[in-house]
Amino acid sequence: MLWAKGEQIFSLLHKVIKALRNIIGSKDATVGPKEHQRKNALTTHLEEYLEHYQTLENPGYAVLVTGEWGSGKTHQIKQVIQDTERYYVSLFGIQTVEQLHAEVFAVASPKLAKAAKLVDGASGAAASIGGLFAFAGATPSVFNAVFRRDIKPDRTLIFDDLERSDLRLKDVLGAINSYVEQHGFRVVVLAHDEKMTAKFGKLKEKTFGQTIKVSPQTDDAFEKFLGQINHHRAKRLVEENRNAILAAFHASEVRSLRILRHVIEDLDRLAKTLLDEHIQNQEAMAELVPLFVALNVETRSGRLDRQALMKRRSVSMGYYMRAHGKTGDQLPEKPSFMVADERYPNIDLENNLLSDDALCSMFVEGSYPAEVIHQSLNDSAHFLKPQNVPPWRVVINFDELDDDIVQEAVVKMEQQIEERSATVSGEILHIFALKLMMVDYGIQAGTMDEVVKQAIHYLDDLRNGGNLPPRTTDWRWIDPFDQSFDGQGYWVTEAAKPYFTKIWDHLIASRELAFEDQLPEILKLLMAMVRSDSKQFFEHVSQTNNGENPYALIPLLHHIPAEEFVATWLDSPNENWRNVYYAIENRYSHGRLNSDLSAEEDWAYNVYQTLMRKVDEAEGFRAPRISRVIPKVLIELASEREAEELQ
Repeated sequence: MLWAKGEQIFSLLHKVIKALRNIIGSKDATVGPKEHQRKNALTTHLEEYLEHYQTLENPGYAVLVTGEWGSGKTHQIKQVIQDTERYYVSLFGIQTVEQLHAEVFAVASPKLAKAAKLVDGASGAAASIGGLFAFAGATPSVFNAVFRRDIKPDRTLIFDDLERSDLRLKDVLGAINSYVEQHGFRVVVLAHDEKMTAKFGKLKEKTFGQTIKVSPQTDDAFEKFLGQINHHRAKRLVEENRNAILAAFHASEVRSLRILRHVIEDLDRLAKTLLDEHIQNQEAMAELVPLFVALNVETRSGRLDRQALMKRRSVSMGYYMRAHGKTGDQLPEKPSFMVADERYPNIDLENNLLSDDALCSMFVEGSYPAEVIHQSLNDSAHFLKPQNVPPWRVVINFDELDDDIVQEAVVKMEQQIEERSATVSGEILHIFALKLMMVDYGIQAGTMDEVVKQAIHYLDDLRNGGNLPPRTTDWRWIDPFDQSFDGQGYWVTEAAKPYFTKIWDHLIASRELAFEDQLPEILKLLMAMVRSDSKQFFEHVSQTNNGENPYALIPLLHHIPAEEFVATWLDSPNENWRNVYYAIENRYSHGRLNSDLSAEEDWAYNVYQTLMRKVDEAEGFRAPRISRVIPKVLIELASEREAEELQ
């Protein structure tokens, strides 16, 4: 009985749909003779097979098309199977089999799909008054099932984004297979994740009769991307270096046309920053473009990061020194930069035509600072004018310059050391890194220990003579010369690393001592603020949203006797007291007495004890006035100390 009733419902719904067809009209597309757009060039294996597949009626199997992300699978398929010959369905986000069928129905019969929604929407209201829909129980699943019975296999079904469906693989392939076996469709399925297709197993054999792996059509894609460049000079640069760009891209073994598009767009950005003298130097551009492409692809594909870009020059030498005398499993793992470099036998990825700073700005931060790029190019052998740059810049380019020019720069560098004329930290580090390199390579006599001693004497002489800049008050004061300076990473070989570290450490310590040499004047200034301008004291010694807060994270107050500090504080006008209170409270908040300002912990406790003694000694309103400005952070510190003493 239930089966008979179901047949009645199905038959009745079918009559309704036929009536709707008469009202709405036939399907949207008129199916006429197939019109293939054939190329004059030889067709690809994908194109050849799909054109054959298009001629089959009820083939009984689907075609699986695989390939890497961004390889242009969808684009290539749509070029072969024209719009009037296909139904395209994306499986992205599909959560149920019914939803998958609804998506097919929506593209195969869009007008009827719209009518189905109207019927579904009206079914609830109809049920309340009785009638057809109340009788039939026209649920979306039943209603769509009736419509699916009327879908004709007059076009090829294309299912894209297989791996992005939320359905179980078994369910989604089963639903797709129903269109092959039950409805006689030609079906093409695109899968971007080859790891997923490897898990198909027997499901693949049941559904797919042919698997085709797509290769990206880079030549066609290049022409398309080139045509999207509007800047004349940029377009000419890309066009003139077409072969070099494609050669580098192919060497990368990356098959994503999306990455190729980004590379072309980035070349457009780069060209817009260059000067005419740069563009006109064909030798420089022939070197620049493939270097740019290779490193761009490597970073975009996630194979190189900032750290790898900043250590280009020393990585190979370091690896070979670690690997010396070792074989087989004993060999250390090759650094990512070396692996990348081996992919491009015709491109020197260590080339300093693009400095480390320029590379990180462009490929890591997405910024193309013209000044940094210009300096990088101008400091290269193609544009370098030795008489206009510091000697170390000439020496670091020894690969590309004549020996007599480099040797002359080495002599000038030695003169700088003798005269103690270089005072900028980055320049000093470059000079002594190159000295270590020359000793390591046997270019100069001596030992690395001797170079370290020479550097230490150099820094000590600068400080003793008042010529070494003290550390700045910015907590990031090391950043301008950390790992690189003036766009160039330090040339530090693996063997030289521990020696360079000693020079680095002494430089940092010397600049901190140079700062301490200035402490008497700084403390005198701060005490004057406590005495007469406590608001400025607050801004100088604690972190705020206003002002520069130069000494907020620098331990220095412990150089002031606690008694003197408290006496100056309490001798100042009463209106000053509260600002000093806020300064201390804010300075030591967030646990800074246990971190940045730990050197001041004993001093802070002594200030608390002095204030408490002043409360005991005071008379009248002065006593509660003092007690009310004792910072809470100092009270908490005292409580912790007392608790520790009781343990």
